[in-house]
Amino acid sequence: MQISTTQLFVFVEGKQCDPYFFSQICSTSLNQRISYKISTAREIPGNSGGKQALIAFFTFLRQRNSLVSTFGGQRTACVFFLDKDVDDLQHRKKRSLHVVYTEHYDVQNYVFQHGDLVRGAAAAASVDPRRLESDLGDAPGWCKHVAMLWRDWLVLCLRLIEDSIPYEVNYRVLSKVQTRYCGPTNVGVHRTLVSDIARRTGVPVVEFRRRLSLTTDKVERYFAKGEHHRIFKGKWFASILADDVDRIMAGNPYDDRGLAGRLPSAIATTLDFTESWTEHFKQPLRDIIAML
Repeated sequence: MQISTTQLFVFVEGKQCDPYFFSQICSTSLNQRISYKISTAREIPGNSGGKQALIAFFTFLRQRNSLVSTFGGQRTACVFFLDKDVDDLQHRKKRSLHVVYTEHYDVQNYVFQHGDLVRGAAAAASVDPRRLESDLGDAPGWCKHVAMLWRDWLVLCLRLIEDSIPYEVNYRVLSKVQTRYCGPTNVGVHRTLVSDIARRTGVPVVEFRRRLSLTTDKVERYFAKGEHHRIFKGKWFASILADDVDRIMAGNPYDDRGLAGRLPSAIATTLDFTESWTEHFKQPLRDIIAML
């Protein structure tokens, strides 16, 4: 970093959407005189990647007063873009001008909320966009609809975080209680899972259901305020959308090979990075550039 001609070092978490997403944020907010480099967490030497690698490197630089530095007459700065996840609920967000969290759970919430689902999914699945228009034409509406479908799973994930209960119900996996990813809750499966969690954690079922009810009320408040993206994991959307495309196609041929893995990148290319939602990321960049 010291011997580079780069002025702004931008560090991002993942490799699927993040490098492209933040390259567009930078290119549409910084003037051409500013040189910048985007690096993923896996590019940091000695680390295995992910948010913790970025936080560790941020801490390393902050302790050495190197988030903004001057070397050989050149002034450089760093910025770290992190997925919020549930760090706000657990009160563990880092406070620094050089750390910018997503407002939503992760970057892919923005991709699916603001992207063109029809065009992206049609290109990824190689189908006529007209086949998808009626179901996927309203991206924000589709996102809220599927988040509602997954509400019971979301409640379980949040409740177990609140109770610090380690279990296979968590944000790292897809819902185990849906009839299908784009479908509603399987009531019987959900009931059995709740009983199993209560039994294995030694909590009476009645008490565990009472706690779930409290979390349900909290989730409902997020939904009522239109803030479902704050607690719904954006990376889940790809698998749900892939299943929804399969439902829409109803047995007709389409390119389904690894579709869920291809959807985020395809939809990301449809984003308009001049829209107002990007200001959450652009203003911190401008503030940091003003230090150079």
